Amino acid sequence: MKQRILCAVLFLLIIATNSVLAQDPTFSQYYSNKLYYNPAFAGADPGLRTNFNYRNLWTSLNSNFGTYNFSMDISDFNLGGGIGAVVTGNVEGDGLLKTNSYALNYSYRITVVPRMCDIHIGAQAGYVQKSIDWSRFVFSDQLDPVYGQVYTSAASLPSNNKKGMFDAGAGIMTRFNIKKVHSRRIISTTIGFSVQHLTQPNESLIGGVQRLPRKYVGHLSFMIPVSKKKSRSKNLTYISPNFIYERQSVLQTFNLGMFALRAPLLIGVWYRNGTPAIIPRRTDALIFNIGFRQKDPNNGTFIYQFGYSYDLTLSKLAGSSGGSHEISLILEFTGARLTNARSNSARRKARNCYNFNGPRNLPKIF
Repeated sequence: MKQRILCAVLFLLIIATNSVLAQDPTFSQYYSNKLYYNPAFAGADPGLRTNFNYRNLWTSLNSNFGTYNFSMDISDFNLGGGIGAVVTGNVEGDGLLKTNSYALNYSYRITVVPRMCDIHIGAQAGYVQKSIDWSRFVFSDQLDPVYGQVYTSAASLPSNNKKGMFDAGAGIMTRFNIKKVHSRRIISTTIGFSVQHLTQPNESLIGGVQRLPRKYVGHLSFMIPVSKKKSRSKNLTYISPNFIYERQSVLQTFNLGMFALRAPLLIGVWYRNGTPAIIPRRTDALIFNIGFRQKDPNNGTFIYQFGYSYDLTLSKLAGSSGGSHEISLILEFTGARLTNARSNSARRKARNCYNFNGPRNLPKIF
């Protein structure tokens, strides 16, 4: 009961002063959630891709902090790139505050060097809805020192418990191959940048003005083959160093880590800090990931990927948070098409498109 009272008091103080710094949910498996971070990834890979992520934050706390994300995108050379959709839901304070967002994405592909380098420019338009369940608050005048919550509160609550707003974002991403000297193998590189909440919508639920701060995201990744030079196995071993940086108002997160992949198994470890410089006192967590990625042997155009990660909290919350758990599921249908893929325009663009598979069927991570 005391926890519910304290939560209610703190929550009301925050929304009344309108001084809270809002922050979007963040995912540890950002490499499995491309469209959430950068709309330029819409249709970047061949075919149809569906993605689901669920994150349970601070499992030892009684309050529920859960976030889910679902996205879908498909490439289409007749459209010049690809389209996608993203749905995100976030629950804070055991259901006191809920945020749902819905967005559509479009990405345009520019061929820089045929089959070697592409640039993707993406745009996002969406709708965000925030709501508060006022019935779950407990105020001091509802309490009796002996019998507990027995009275009706005289507190005057806002008449509106929902707020809807238009939102927009944009991003750019490029992928290019680097050929290793005297080898058919290549190093695949992806680098991108995005800005979300360009319009800075007013998210106040009590009639005031509280602008949602813009979020800036930068990411970089490599896929490097490390198997023996003379190996002819299709299941080569790769390492994938990558990082992502997020900044929203004065809040920032920096993830740095690496995958090791030998199909179908992949394992990884990351370090998360509250600043791009590795400062021990700003350390947030170590992230451990395990997963697999496999192509259906009966249907070569169907690929599925599953991942699990655990955040080992290293900040001051380490003793009480219990860490965080996250799962991801990706389904890809590489043969799916939105419009006629046999048109002259589509065939020409497909021939010049960035060859992500490469000479050794390079796997996709980020």
